[in-house]
Amino acid sequence: MLWQRIMTALIMLPLALFAIFFLPLESFTKVVAVIILIGFWEWTGFIGNISFFSRVAYVLVSAALMWFVFQNSLPIDYWNGWILPESISELFQLRDPAFISLILSALWWVFAFILVIVFPKISENFISNFFIMAVIGWLLLVPTWVALTGLRSIGIAFNFSRGSGLLLFALCLVWAADTGAFVSGKMFGKHKLAPHVSPKKTWEGVLGGVLFATLVSFIAVKTLSINEDKFIGLAILAAIIVSFSVIGDLTESIFKRLSGLKDSGKILPGHGGILDRIDGLTAALPLCLLGFAVLGIN
Repeated sequence: MLWQRIMTALIMLPLALFAIFFLPLESFTKVVAVIILIGFWEWTGFIGNISFFSRVAYVLVSAALMWFVFQNSLPIDYWNGWILPESISELFQLRDPAFISLILSALWWVFAFILVIVFPKISENFISNFFIMAVIGWLLLVPTWVALTGLRSIGIAFNFSRGSGLLLFALCLVWAADTGAFVSGKMFGKHKLAPHVSPKKTWEGVLGGVLFATLVSFIAVKTLSINEDKFIGLAILAAIIVSFSVIGDLTESIFKRLSGLKDSGKILPGHGGILDRIDGLTAALPLCLLGFAVLGIN
């Protein structure tokens, strides 16, 4: 119901802003970890013929994997953005699990793009393969946790709120894309984007989302003290992020259709589950953190 959506948003938005701007980084990381673990639990709902104990075991293994990434990456109090390797050989020599998770995430979303194109030729047996679905869940959610923490931590050694502004900018890109796509799609939408996956999405909506996100990028350059010579690169990054946020949304729609679920969960009244709210972010945020590293935004 509409009133439930509004009430939930009015409660969640101030809490999210408080966490982004005022929580210490380590506390922020733990709060986000809890949210991501709820996402892992919801993800198991897409897996066919899975028992309750298998769902619990998967969440516990996922928590252990996140702990491994946390323990074996750069100490969280000293994260100051990622520096990309200067060559392919250096990339293969990299041992930082957090950075590796971002690379694997980027590769997954290229594959997910193919899934969207070939759907509905995907068999329902796809979601019954526990191993495949388990790996996909890790590729979706572990990098999202890394990206949220990584974006929040940028520049923290010099300015506590620097990363907060950049993280909010990344979130606003996705929200702007959703808003722009909705308005543009309602007003001008004629050409279906992926009719077999999400009949309401149109190419006109995607273009509106890209234009709105570009405007947000321009505002960010002015308000976050980002060098103006980076605007073109930032606008290109915004277009890429918006495009893949759509892929993230469509990919979750595929899994919901295959599993026969309307929503991933019911934890957020009027909105569904955690995955229903962060489907676009799972694709956008890891790419955003990598893009910031490429552009030297810190």
